Amino acid sequence: MDRIQKLEKEINSLRKALQEKESELFEMKSNWMPVHPNNNLNQGYTAQCEQLNMKNVTKVFYGDNLPKWAIERYSRQILLPDIGVQGQERLCAAKVLVVGAGGLGCPASVYLAGAGVGEIGIVDYDNVDLTNIHRQILHTERDQNMSKAESAAETLRSINSHIKITPYTVQLDSDNALGIASRYDVILDCSDNVPTRYLLNDVCAIAKIPLISGSALKMEGQLTVYGYRAERNHNEKDLSHQGPCYRCVFPNPPPAEAVGSCSANGVAGPVPGVIGALQALEAIKLIVGQTHEKLLVGRLLIFDGEDVSFRTVKLRPRNPQCAACSESPTITRLVDYEAFCKAQAKEKKKQEARLKTQRRREEKEKRMTGQSYYGFRTTKIPDGDKKKWIQDVPKSERKMGPRCKSEFCAKGTYRHCSSITEEGRAKLFHHFWNELDWKGKKNFVRSLVDTVPPKRRRLKHKGMVSRKGDTKLYHLKHQEERLPVCRVMFLNTLGIKEAMVRCWLIGEKPKLPKKPIKSLNVNSYIDNLPKAPARCQYCTDIQYINLDSIKNLYQLYNMYVRDMKAKGVVPASRKTFSNVATAKNIRIFKPKNDTDICDLDLDLQILSPEYRITALELEEQLKKLNLEVDSKQKQRHLLVDVRSEAEFNMCRIDGAVNYPIDQFRGEKVDEVLRMVNDKNQVTFVCRRGNDSQIAAKMVIDLIDEEHKDKVKDLVGGLHAWSDSVDGDFPIY
Repeated sequence: MDRIQKLEKEINSLRKALQEKESELFEMKSNWMPVHPNNNLNQGYTAQCEQLNMKNVTKVFYGDNLPKWAIERYSRQILLPDIGVQGQERLCAAKVLVVGAGGLGCPASVYLAGAGVGEIGIVDYDNVDLTNIHRQILHTERDQNMSKAESAAETLRSINSHIKITPYTVQLDSDNALGIASRYDVILDCSDNVPTRYLLNDVCAIAKIPLISGSALKMEGQLTVYGYRAERNHNEKDLSHQGPCYRCVFPNPPPAEAVGSCSANGVAGPVPGVIGALQALEAIKLIVGQTHEKLLVGRLLIFDGEDVSFRTVKLRPRNPQCAACSESPTITRLVDYEAFCKAQAKEKKKQEARLKTQRRREEKEKRMTGQSYYGFRTTKIPDGDKKKWIQDVPKSERKMGPRCKSEFCAKGTYRHCSSITEEGRAKLFHHFWNELDWKGKKNFVRSLVDTVPPKRRRLKHKGMVSRKGDTKLYHLKHQEERLPVCRVMFLNTLGIKEAMVRCWLIGEKPKLPKKPIKSLNVNSYIDNLPKAPARCQYCTDIQYINLDSIKNLYQLYNMYVRDMKAKGVVPASRKTFSNVATAKNIRIFKPKNDTDICDLDLDLQILSPEYRITALELEEQLKKLNLEVDSKQKQRHLLVDVRSEAEFNMCRIDGAVNYPIDQFRGEKVDEVLRMVNDKNQVTFVCRRGNDSQIAAKMVIDLIDEEHKDKVKDLVGGLHAWSDSVDGDFPIY
């Protein structure tokens, strides 16, 4: 473990050193041949270039004539009449911002870098995950947990070292979007959520920057160009032409439940590759000066991967009263787009929080068992005085220290440090760290340390509290006997610090009884709100706040505060409001649909314990069946997998049959009922153990009483199977 941590630190330091050297090299190249944003060189610079005989220039030459290396490198596209030398010069001077280093952003930025675009900015807050690599071609397996923007920048620098790559490892929001985007000429929308699309559209409308928007899901992809202005292209005949923006086509955001995602619906890797490559093509055409007739302005390209077909549809024309791009727009500043779209821009917020909690739990378990782990450090947040806790400080494992070498202990008669052998010390250390839980460790230390209060020698000081601390007498167990030892011997044998001993000797603080909730006017306020009953058939005790403008408890509390202040009433605290809402079982969000799957809990408890079976118990039963000689006996146990057909074909337990939960009705249920009558046991499985409970419950409610005990559900689903039985089973 220590060796791994050391290698990780060395690799990170080498990466930082490499980035610093690359930045230094880029600055040297820039000083040697300054970057000119326009297409014309001044005469002084031209004369200087002629005097220096620029044969070994290692930087793009921003002038009327390209250097030899640039012509050789980009010759295949310079040969095209639509690009030519002038087009290549425009490409070398262009600045393109790619928002999202995912399935669309990776292929788009690859072709932009290959084409020689002078500067590419990459915005992505996320880190590389193993599930990304099948479609996000700039990242490799060794880049896992690395910033996507940094990983993409590193790969692009290896493709073209003559261009500038600027990674932004931030989430684009209303505070930073305009400052970042205003530095670039073209923006590529390679995001995967609706709030970011509206954000980028408004940014481009305010800054008058064209937006090339792409999307991909399942086997389909779409592409178009928003916010095109002919006045910025000298090749246009009609300089007054303007294309529609995103708000012209979609004035209002779609419902959150109607928007799919790659993690929920899946995507074929080549589909975003096709759309991303076409985004780069549109950007190149736009930069070199193609007119709007040859660009996807006012047209939407639709790609269908199932039959490999392309078609274009005409979009709505530009809206003269558009809130974003009209002559008198009402949107002059950026707003909260998550609230506007009623959806999250950062899809992995909950997943990241869950992973962070899981990691903290794992590191805590390592710390409590004496293993090496990562501790916490604090760092100041740049914009403010708040501190942020970061868990990245490596802590070494607990080791037994050297024994006491004090002459006083060796010669004295009170302490018996020399009586305890090294073997005895090793047994004590092993017992302390490997056989006791955290509470047991505390009690073990308390049983071996005696606290003696200081004595008052003068009568006038009797009863007064002494400033001197209590004296501690340390002991170690040797052959079931408490032997007094010195402090060094005690701490080194158990591998702990004195501060930990002092903390444990204080004892547990008595838990005070909880104070009753002062609900004030919260009860009546919540009771008077419009409510909708639970749509899940198993969550009948839950009520939902039926207000379209409220999407979380925070917004509900703010509305409550405004209403109370309007009435001149002092509002209750947020904690009190939250406690009352929890006691009343109030929810804001709703189940997924009307009949089956519920979103309220990742671990539903629909079935009673007698109908549930753990992964280890299921493994034992399957092993026993494999030992049976009679083939008919082997078929007496049936596994019913209720995941979708695509998930079932992706990975499954050997011998399972597939009955998808969304089709589990009518004849399908009857088939399973007949199977239960013929089998000794039928076990339902799914991904996490929720859908399988729903299917098992349906069967239990319909089957005869004598067969109900045959129906079982796998606790925790296939995730539990992977954790407890088969580590090779994929968790997705």
